[in-house]
Amino acid sequence: MKKSIIRRAIAAFIAAAMLAGCAAQDSGVLSSVGSNSATESNVSYVEDTSSVDENSEVTSVDSSVTESDTSSDTSEQEENNTSKQENTSKAENTEKPVDTTKAPSTADTKNNGQSKPASSASNFTVQWKKSSSWEEGGKKCGGYEIVITNNGDTVNSWTAKVTVPGNTKLMSQWNGIFSISGNTMTVKNENYNGTIEKGKSVSFGFNYSADAYINEGKVTVNGSTAGTSAGNNSNNNNNSNNNNNNTSTTKKPAATVPPAPSDPKGTTPVSQHGQLSVKNGQLVDKSGKGYQLRGMSTHGLTWFPEFVNESAFKTLRDDWNTNVVRLAMYVDEWGNGQCYMGNKSGSLELLEKGVDICIKLDMYVIIDWHVLNPGDPSKYTNEAKSFFETVSKRYAKYPNVIYEICNEPNGGASWSGNIKPYAEKIIPVIRKNAPNSVIIVGTPTWSQEIDKPLSDPLNYKNVMYAFHFYAATHAGLRSNVENCVAQGLPVFVSEFGTCDASGGGANDFNETQKWLSYFDKQGISYCNWSICNKDETCSVLRPGTSANGNWSESDLTENGKWMRNWLKKH
Repeated sequence: MKKSIIRRAIAAFIAAAMLAGCAAQDSGVLSSVGSNSATESNVSYVEDTSSVDENSEVTSVDSSVTESDTSSDTSEQEENNTSKQENTSKAENTEKPVDTTKAPSTADTKNNGQSKPASSASNFTVQWKKSSSWEEGGKKCGGYEIVITNNGDTVNSWTAKVTVPGNTKLMSQWNGIFSISGNTMTVKNENYNGTIEKGKSVSFGFNYSADAYINEGKVTVNGSTAGTSAGNNSNNNNNSNNNNNNTSTTKKPAATVPPAPSDPKGTTPVSQHGQLSVKNGQLVDKSGKGYQLRGMSTHGLTWFPEFVNESAFKTLRDDWNTNVVRLAMYVDEWGNGQCYMGNKSGSLELLEKGVDICIKLDMYVIIDWHVLNPGDPSKYTNEAKSFFETVSKRYAKYPNVIYEICNEPNGGASWSGNIKPYAEKIIPVIRKNAPNSVIIVGTPTWSQEIDKPLSDPLNYKNVMYAFHFYAATHAGLRSNVENCVAQGLPVFVSEFGTCDASGGGANDFNETQKWLSYFDKQGISYCNWSICNKDETCSVLRPGTSANGNWSESDLTENGKWMRNWLKKH
């Protein structure tokens, strides 16, 4: 549009308006004209650098119109003059080139208003679920599940970004593809959990170590900051009210456990076999078919905490062909402060970390209340009741978990006088929360006298009795075990070694093979001691070997090489 046309159009419009008597009463008309003109001819105005003449012309039009109105009284004249001055000033402002970076046009404002919600509003809410926290190696460690709820239209993929402390490292993660850059952790969906329908939720979880504990702050989902919801742990997949949950909360959600991830192929142990039980002296799967667990036991969790990691357990599952991990939590080791009695919260959190990893990997896991000292498990009956109340409630719905309530009673603790009465106090605690879980009960003399419960069994279903052997020491016990099995006693070999009972000495692979061949024939489950790098014969890893799995042949001890080969081929 040419400048002369603009001048004539503005002048004609102003003259017509003032002749109609509108401009004299409402000085906003001319202001509005200027604004609209600026909107319609924004480009021409930006190109125009000679606005002085145009301003003069508009002022002249205003003056001539005012002078023609000679019939008005003095006060009206003054008002009109005031109006003329304001209009002239506004016309001048209108005619000047528009700085679009400071004063966008009406059209620009509307466009901006339409684009803002994409970056400032979100259809998602998130819920932080803290599972654990502890300190290890000078680092702050912890675990979280983050639940994402979609309150808008269905999305087929998602990316979440979480602010994390310096030097954050992931020890395990699930239900997402994780990466960390600086202080930002990015999590993208897996192929099985990318779609979130309206009102539905997905979750991802992780365990970490860092310079500081993670602050449960904002999470962005698909580029927008998600609202924080206190939520309800039992209502994650039915969030009918989440549209009203966009307000933040300062209350931390109660600790919970990460859910087992879906297994689309159904090839991992728990997906295939589900809840185990005991039938006619035999461990059976969800279909009632005999099922054998074969795996590794940890050493004392608090002595070798670094081995409680996803990569190590995944290596045991995928490379060693195991389906169970036994988590040995020492109760009390002659006053050792690292045991459960010396550090209850830290021991519990570390054990729960291990169970959570097994759940993620769809493996079975044995929670081992590792009684060694004192020999009589009833000394810590109250502590055991509290412990098993906590863990059985936490894992009540997970078929992965098996409970071993006393590792190796010893020091004269008898079956009928000490162990059975203790078990009759602990089993109901577990059954209240996990009525169908399998429970393993230790037997006298370091779980060697397997015959004692044969004549005086516990009156509970899904109970098995522990037998432990070390190949270089206990060859003479085999006939007793064979007799008990023949009479239908449910036996679970929750610990064995290829060497002598001290954990040292030479390996006796000949005797080990006899034991394991018999157990395989009978479908009796077993766990080898132990997955660690301690400098002793029964360790499967050489001293100094990393705990992070993917071990090569050179990382394994003589025992480790033999056990891996046996598990892979049998």
